[in-house]
Amino acid sequence: MEKVALLEKTLALLENCELPLTEISNMSGLGYEWLKKLKAEKIPDPGVNRIQTLHDFLISLPANSAA
Repeated sequence: MEKVALLEKTLALLENCELPLTEISNMSGLGYEWLKKLKAEKIPDPGVNRIQTLHDFLISLPANSAA
């Protein structure tokens, strides 16, 4: 079984999420500018705590509950 890194999984979830970044920011508590830079892959080392927070938020959405 191939392991997929948390960052890769989170970026894929973010890319496929239909919510606007402003709503993700408001609901997750993460900054809009940080999310915008992350989605554009402009953050070389985004930090595990923020990525974990975003990942947990994204998988809690009904569309991703089976992910």
